[in-house]
Amino acid sequence: MKNILCYGDSNTWGFIPASNEERYPVNIRWPGVLNTMLGGEYHVIEEGLNGRTTCFDDPSWPGRNGLTGLFAVLETHFPLDLIMIMLGTNDAKHIFPGKPYACGRAMKQYVRMIRGNGYGPGKGDPQILIVSPVLIKSTVVSDAFDPVTSVEFTQMLGDVYRKYAESLGVHFVDAAAFAEADDADGVHMNADTHLLFAERICKEVHSILDN
Repeated sequence: MKNILCYGDSNTWGFIPASNEERYPVNIRWPGVLNTMLGGEYHVIEEGLNGRTTCFDDPSWPGRNGLTGLFAVLETHFPLDLIMIMLGTNDAKHIFPGKPYACGRAMKQYVRMIRGNGYGPGKGDPQILIVSPVLIKSTVVSDAFDPVTSVEFTQMLGDVYRKYAESLGVHFVDAAAFAEADDADGVHMNADTHLLFAERICKEVHSILDN
């Protein structure tokens, strides 16, 4: 069986747009749909956390720094054939001083933490897929985001992540090329988009792990 780790934020957790932290059921959110699509030879592990950033500590929401939380997750779930990392949306909050390039440098650290530590099959290295998230929309309703600067932040992430993925020799997908946030809150994917997202990622998984 091939083990796939999905490491992300609220769009991996399955946050229902414009809700009070309500969550889509497992058969609706994209990692669960992906697991069904891939079939019994695959095991998809959900590690979505609301508010998770690439590398920033949220002073009002402990435990959201994805970089400091990664080792515990890797130690919990290895061996892993593929690790997908989809983060960056929460870095666009106005309380954080970072630019999109800080997210790219964080991805470099993620790759360094994953490689060479025996988290893959036979104590080797897992495959790594960096996923640039869907764009924040100008309809964003959360006060944590700015309808101008936060939107611009996520618009830049795709190119930044692509360049880092190429330089690091890891796989890359830009979710904004085929999926979008729901207008209801401007951040989270709706049920139809979770399905579309899973279909696209399923093709990517087969391309990476079946060759």
